[in-house]
Amino acid sequence: MAPAPSGGRRSGGVAGAIGREALGALVALALAVIALRHVVATERVALLWYDGDSVLLPLVHRSMQLGQPFEWAMSPALFFFPELPVYLLCALVTGTPQQALALNGVLVLLAVYALVRAAANELMPSAGRAARITVSAVSVAFVTLLVLTESSGTATSLELASLLLTTTYYYGVVLAMLGTAVLVLRAVRLGRASVVVLVVLGLVALCTTASNPLYVPWSAAPVVVTLVLLAVLRRVPWRPALLLSGTVTVGSLLGYLVRIPLQPFVSLDPSTYVQPSRAVETLQFFAALTDVRAGTAAGDAGLFLMFVGVLVTVGGTVWAWRVRTARTVLVATVLPLVTVVAASIGVVLVGSETPRYLEPVVTAPLLALVAVAELTRTAVRRTRVHRPFRGVRATVAIAAVAVLAAGVATAPSTAHAVATARYSPSSCLDRWADGRSVTGVGQFWTVRPLATYSATNVQLLQVRDTFDTYPWLVDLGAYRDADPTFVVVGSHDLWTTAVEDSLGAPATITHCTGFDVYDYAGTSGADVLRRDVVGSADEIRQERGF
Repeated sequence: MAPAPSGGRRSGGVAGAIGREALGALVALALAVIALRHVVATERVALLWYDGDSVLLPLVHRSMQLGQPFEWAMSPALFFFPELPVYLLCALVTGTPQQALALNGVLVLLAVYALVRAAANELMPSAGRAARITVSAVSVAFVTLLVLTESSGTATSLELASLLLTTTYYYGVVLAMLGTAVLVLRAVRLGRASVVVLVVLGLVALCTTASNPLYVPWSAAPVVVTLVLLAVLRRVPWRPALLLSGTVTVGSLLGYLVRIPLQPFVSLDPSTYVQPSRAVETLQFFAALTDVRAGTAAGDAGLFLMFVGVLVTVGGTVWAWRVRTARTVLVATVLPLVTVVAASIGVVLVGSETPRYLEPVVTAPLLALVAVAELTRTAVRRTRVHRPFRGVRATVAIAAVAVLAAGVATAPSTAHAVATARYSPSSCLDRWADGRSVTGVGQFWTVRPLATYSATNVQLLQVRDTFDTYPWLVDLGAYRDADPTFVVVGSHDLWTTAVEDSLGAPATITHCTGFDVYDYAGTSGADVLRRDVVGSADEIRQERGF
């Protein structure tokens, strides 16, 4: 028989490669759907769709649709890159904020898979494509398993993996952290830092730092420490180490410079979060959170998985050092270890009682998982301990089929839950408005989901309990020439002075689930609202330079 033409072999190889990559992506998609289904089916959905922080980007989109001036008072995290562009694209192809947020969450997990897959290419260059895809899918499965242990409706818990599905809990920095690691690994593997790698690395550092300074402690600083340390120990060449470290440093510094003209959008300086005197209280706070997390079987499983991730990182570092493996593998274990240590100790030292700042503890070890897989593939094979396990491929195939089947099984119910999701409290407010164009005020946690999901004829402005404007994650442009005539009083609001004592008796009070609507149209209370709310907003805009 005549040999097949080489062109046919190449086309067959390309088709096979595309097929394997597509299968890996489908497995990652199935895992993302499974994770989303769990969040939607539990109390965690409140954090995804209705939390005061989580609805920020839907509110930005709504404000843009209404043509309001872009005069946003953000936190130190501006979410301009990549969160806002990604969400706007999701909103473009979906019909409701819930659908856009759900799609955004799925895309984030797919992006995690893509970045880990890219890391596998650098860490396992001699391994087969199937092996690299499998390891990458296992990493995403690890994240999904963590998500399945998380079901509370609060952000102040040690439930960190599911935060990746939200738009305002720093997934952009996590992706930048993984992307930075991939670029570093590529330069380390090649033994030189190409111009393309340095430019892309610098842009990632610049754009991410400009949007969110957390990039520096989560990614830039650990990269510099890791590379310099390994260069001193003669495990990484000095030239690429210095070029990469310098690029990340310069990019981050330029990012801080870019933040200078963006200061009108920043409500608090990041330095205000640093309170070293509260280090002991912070340690006690996280100890208490750990106790709470360990109070359920799911919580125990989540803590165990977090421990496994850290253990793989520490053990992988020791293993990679002892066997004198490829320098990329060593970097891929040391870098996550430095990141985890920096995040853990840093949160305590700055006195921050904010669990989401520990997200690198569950995401950085994904790189170490790939590195340990490569160590297992290479180092163990050279020992007598290793015995080929012929059932590995069959096991992987069965697991892939099981994940795909679970994804297919949960997809219809997930799609239905997302498509039919409605925020019922906003319906009551819409019925009260009855098509009228009205503007009201209320406190942060009560009005933000209402402002997101109410009809466009209903506008809500957030205020303090003194009826001064509360400039936090809100568009100050919406207050220009506003005419607030009603107050939304939530059942959990804290008013130091009763609303009626401040504004007088309302014309009517309408009761809704979770809040009451105090209508001050045609009363002297409306004049007080215009004076205090709109007046204080004008002063804030002038101070910020809008």
